[in-house]
Amino acid sequence: MQQLIAFTGLIIAVASLALGGLVVFSNPIAAVNRVFGLLGLSLAVWGFGYYNSFSATDPTAALLWAKVFMLGAAFIPVFYLHFVVLFINRYPKFKFSVISGYILSTTFAYASLVSENFISRVAPNRWFTFWPIAGDFYIYFLVFFFAALVFSIYLLSRKSGLKAVDLLQEKYLIIGATVGLLGGATNYPQWYGIDIPPVGNILVLAFPISITYAILKTRLFNIKVLLTEVAVGVVVSIALVQTIALSGSQLVTGGLLTLSLAVGGIVLIKSVRTEVDKREEIEKLAKEKIETLKELEQRNKSLAALQRVSDIVLNEMDMKAMSQKILDEIPVQLENCVGAFLSIVRGGHLVAYTVSTNTFTRKVYSLVGEDLEKYSYPIKKEFNGLHEVLIEKKMVEGDSLDAFICPPISRPVAKTLQRLIGAKHLVALPLYASGEPLGVMMFVYKVEKSRLHGKDVEIAKAIADDMSLAIQRAQAFQKLKDANEYLSQLDKMKDEFISMASHELNTPLAAIEGYLSMVLDEGMGKVDAKSKEYLSRAYASSKRLAELILDLLNVSRIEQGRLKMKFSQVSMVELAESVVHELQIKADSKKIYLKIEAEKGLPKLWCDPDRIREVIVNLTGNALKFTDKGGVTINIGKSEGDFIRVTVVDTGRGIAKEDQKKLFQKFSQVKREIDEHQGTGLGLYIGKNFVELHKGKIWVESEAGKGSKFIFEIPLLKEAPKQLEGAILEKPITEAQIEVGTKDVPTIIAESVDGKI
Repeated sequence: MQQLIAFTGLIIAVASLALGGLVVFSNPIAAVNRVFGLLGLSLAVWGFGYYNSFSATDPTAALLWAKVFMLGAAFIPVFYLHFVVLFINRYPKFKFSVISGYILSTTFAYASLVSENFISRVAPNRWFTFWPIAGDFYIYFLVFFFAALVFSIYLLSRKSGLKAVDLLQEKYLIIGATVGLLGGATNYPQWYGIDIPPVGNILVLAFPISITYAILKTRLFNIKVLLTEVAVGVVVSIALVQTIALSGSQLVTGGLLTLSLAVGGIVLIKSVRTEVDKREEIEKLAKEKIETLKELEQRNKSLAALQRVSDIVLNEMDMKAMSQKILDEIPVQLENCVGAFLSIVRGGHLVAYTVSTNTFTRKVYSLVGEDLEKYSYPIKKEFNGLHEVLIEKKMVEGDSLDAFICPPISRPVAKTLQRLIGAKHLVALPLYASGEPLGVMMFVYKVEKSRLHGKDVEIAKAIADDMSLAIQRAQAFQKLKDANEYLSQLDKMKDEFISMASHELNTPLAAIEGYLSMVLDEGMGKVDAKSKEYLSRAYASSKRLAELILDLLNVSRIEQGRLKMKFSQVSMVELAESVVHELQIKADSKKIYLKIEAEKGLPKLWCDPDRIREVIVNLTGNALKFTDKGGVTINIGKSEGDFIRVTVVDTGRGIAKEDQKKLFQKFSQVKREIDEHQGTGLGLYIGKNFVELHKGKIWVESEAGKGSKFIFEIPLLKEAPKQLEGAILEKPITEAQIEVGTKDVPTIIAESVDGKI
C-alpha cells in the first residue's frame, strides 16, 4: 500500500512537470502560461517530495523529503489562484488577494523548512514506515490552503461573460481542481493521528488530467502546434547528437541531413500553425454564422416592419399624410399592437395629431370626436403622462390609458376607451431630434406586459426614431418650401424693381449726359479749366452710371428670359478691331500695347454681334485695367469641333487660384478689384451668359504674377438658328454694321506656323 501511494506522487510529479513545461514553451510571453508553468512546478516538487519521503528507509531522509513536498504544497494554492484570475481576466480586481497569497505562501514555505512547529518529526503509523507529524503551526496552513482553492473555484464558477469555448475550459478547470482537492484532502487526517488511509491521493491526478483534456478538447494552449514543435525539436536533437558522433564525409552527410530535418521541421510547424489558425477561424466564423442566423430569424419580422416605415419616411414629404401612413402600418406589421397615437409639439403646446386608421380609430372618434387637434395644451409635467414623457425624455410604460391622456379626456371616457379598443399595455416614447422636442408616440398593445417580447419594445423604439426623423424631415421640407416661395417672390419683385428703375433712370441720365457733353464741347460758351475738370468728372461718372444701368438691365433680361438676340453674319476679326479702336486711348494712356493676332482666312460666323462685341469689350477692358507693363493681345482662331476661339491675353498681375472660382458669378469681385478698382461685378457674369446663349463656353487660365488668359469660343454656325432657348430671337439681318472709325488700327493680323493661335 505504501509503495502504491508513494508511486502516485511520482506520477503526479512527472505529469505536472511535463504539462507545465509544454505550456510555458508554447507561449513564454503570456502571463497565464508562465503562472501555469509555476503551478505545474509546485505540483512536481510536491509529487517528488511525496514519493521520496514515503520511499525513504531512514527517518532523517524521510523528514527532509517531507519538508520538500511541503515546500511545493505551500505554493500550490497561490499559483492556482493567480492562474484563475488571469484566465478570467480579473487580475486588476483581485491583485491584492494574489499578492497577499504570495506573502502567505512564502511564509509557510519558509516555516516548512526551518520550523519544527510546522513539521516536528516523522513516526511510523499503520500505513507508512515514516509519516510526518504536524506541528502547532500546520493548522494555519491548512486553513489558507483550502480557503485559496475554494475561492479560486468560486471565481471560476461565476458567470463572467466568457465565450462558449472559455466556459467549457472553465468547467474542466473546476472539475479537476475540485476532484484533486477532495482526493488530496485524504492525506490530512493522518497528520493528526486519524487512522484513514490517504488512498484518495491518486485523485490529485484529476487536476493535470482535466487540464490536459481541456487542452485537447478546446485547444486551451494550442497543444497541436506545441506538440509539433516538441516532436520536431526531439527529432532534430537526436539527429544532431548522432551527427556529432560521426566523422569525415559521414559528418558532412549527417550535418546536411540534420539541416534538412530542421528546415523541414520549420516548414511543418508553420503549416500546422497555419492549419490550426484556419481551423480556429473557420470554427469562429461558423459559430458567428449560426448566431447571426438565429438573430436574423428573430428579427426578420421586425426588419420588415421597419423597412415599410422607412419607405414611407423616404417617399412621403407631407407631414400629415406621412404620419398617418406610418400609424396605419403599425397594427398591420406588429402582431401584438392594435394601434398608436401621435401627438406633436406646436408653438409650445402638445397637440393630439393623428391615430391609426382601423376599427381602433372609429372607437376613438366615437368617444373623443374626429377633430383631434382641438386637444392642444401648453406643455407641463403635471398635466398628464404624455407631457411627462416629453419633458423627462424617457420611455414610460403602463396599463392604464387614463394615466396618459387624463386630462383633457375625462377618466370615465378614458377607461371606456381602453375597454373598447382592448388595450392591455401601453408604451409612450418621446420624439426628439437634435435636442428639440417633436412630440410623443404611444403604442397600444392587446396583451399584458408579461406576454410582450423584448423585441416588441425594441421595434416600438425603432419606429419612434423613424417617426422623429420623418417629422424633422417633413418640417424642414415645409420650411424650405415656404422659404423658396418667399425668396422666389422677393427675386421676382427685385427683378421687376431693377427693370423699372433702370428704365426710369435711363431718361434723366441721357439728358444729363447730353447737357454735360454740350457744355464740355463749349457749344454754350467758354468753360474755364477748373470747371471743365469738374464737369469731365461728372460726365465720366454719368457714363459709369449708364454702364451700370445697362448691366442691370441685361442681368434682369437674362434671368427673366427677355433678352433680345439678333443673329447676323460677321467677321470676328472686325469685331475685335472695333473693340481695339474703342479702347486704344485707354491703352495709350497707360503706355502699354493693345493688338490683335489672328489666323489668316477665318470665315464669317453667325452670332449676335452686339452681344459678342460686348464680351470682347469686357474682357479686353478688364485686361487693360489690371495690366501696368507689357500689354494685351487678342488672339482669334479656330479650335477643335468647328469653333471660333477668342483669347484675351494680358501681361498683368494674374489671378490667384482661390480667386478664380469667384469669377463669372453675379456681383462677384476678387479682392484686388474691390481694393483698387470700382466695378459692379456683373461684366463677366453677363459675358458668360452671352457666350452660353450662343452654345459656347468661357473660362480663365491664370497664375498669380504671370498674367491671365480669358478664353471663350462659340460654334461656327453656317446659318442663323431657327430658335433660341433662354432668350427672344429676333429676325436675323443679312450683314452686321460695325463702325470702326477712321483712326488707324494698331492691329497685327498674323498667321501662326501651324495655322492656329
